[in-house]
Amino acid sequence: MFIRVKKVKNKNIVYEYAHLVKGIWKKRKINKKLDKKVIREYNNSVHKYKKILGRVYRFEQKCNIELNDHTKNFQELIKEKNIKEIYKTLIEYELIKRGFNKKSDILINNNLYVDLNRLIVHNGKKDVVIKLQEKSGHLCSKTLEELFKIENINGRYEGMQLLKKLKMVGLKLKPEEFYLLAQKMIKK
Repeated sequence: MFIRVKKVKNKNIVYEYAHLVKGIWKKRKINKKLDKKVIREYNNSVHKYKKILGRVYRFEQKCNIELNDHTKNFQELIKEKNIKEIYKTLIEYELIKRGFNKKSDILINNNLYVDLNRLIVHNGKKDVVIKLQEKSGHLCSKTLEELFKIENINGRYEGMQLLKKLKMVGLKLKPEEFYLLAQKMIKK
């Protein structure tokens, strides 16, 4: 599954909405006479829309603080906290760089609220999506739930899934930082 953003025009104002899309690959038909696969003019994938995730809000990076300024350095963060607390700290750091303010356990910017305890991103009434990176990086309730499901990894495939979910939420880690995180999550 992946997220696709579409534009909607309403009274000369263009809004962006995010949709959850599932790609289905179909098998190619084999031509019995020639014993060759028949290649269609277009791809063999079909995209099915599963759900509307909400309106997309984009935020540019306002301040350039380092993770070391916001918390302790990354190695100490990995040693001292559990996996869910690490996720929360990294997401808070990304949102604070974009102008969000933390009040109790909720991050607020104008009328947008991000609650990392309940894993909800909304504007008071409806779920919304916060675009954090140029490519991918969609922070919403669905992507938060998928990221927080991963608490440990067993092998390469699960490590790749973790990297994919981190990118989907909008977290960019350096290779050495991802290595430290993966080392903590490996089952022993």
